[in-house]
Amino acid sequence: MHKTPLAGPVACLLSACSVAAALATWQALAASGAVAPELLASPAQVLSALAEILREGYRGTTLAHNAAATIGRCLTGFGLAVILGVPLGLLMGLQPRAAAALGDIVQFLRPLPPLSYMILLILWFGTGDGSKVALLFLTALPIIASAAMAGVRLVPRPRILAARSLGAGFWQVVWHVVLPSALPSIFTGLRIALAAAFSTVVAAELLAATDGLGWMVLSASRFLRSDVILLGILILGVVGMALSRALLLIERRVVHWHGRA
Repeated sequence: MHKTPLAGPVACLLSACSVAAALATWQALAASGAVAPELLASPAQVLSALAEILREGYRGTTLAHNAAATIGRCLTGFGLAVILGVPLGLLMGLQPRAAAALGDIVQFLRPLPPLSYMILLILWFGTGDGSKVALLFLTALPIIASAAMAGVRLVPRPRILAARSLGAGFWQVVWHVVLPSALPSIFTGLRIALAAAFSTVVAAELLAATDGLGWMVLSASRFLRSDVILLGILILGVVGMALSRALLLIERRVVHWHGRA
């Protein structure tokens, strides 16, 4: 039986309790000595590392710069994938010939681990942002295109026939019938693609980067700075959640009719 998700004070209270329990467990584990201090910093040490980095930076970079570098790479690659992937998916959904011609390529890229061709992209575009943006673009593109194509194919046939019977042309049907009906599926694909792109940009920064949150975590690991490592992980989690929530808010404004009776 479907139940409405909790919202308001009750949801906030439950969330705060779970976060407090996680922090208490973390603190107890760090204080117990079961894990060496240099391998597991306490919450207080992580807060101290945050204050230190905000005050002095980390290896010549600021925390804001590293966060902006990671977010910028992620949104650039994701944005390019949206620009090409949505029209491509709509085309494949509307035109069987386009689906036959391009479908296998899209489905080949979709399950392919992105980092498997990272080295090739580095050889082509160098170790700068170009290779990382290309990697994120190729990561998100097949997910978005597949979602858009599936959304088109889920449009009820009677709805299209009704629009045509009222005199709507091809592009009117696409704009006023197909696209609105496919938007929920498209946004589902966008959320999945954004999560995939964000996890991939961090992995790409671990391989080749001179800034970014992933680079900061890797750099800290070389000096056994578990406080900085954990700080980077926490910030990555918060940033990932913020990006996902932002996209969800956009979906609610754009597809405001979805889910209503």
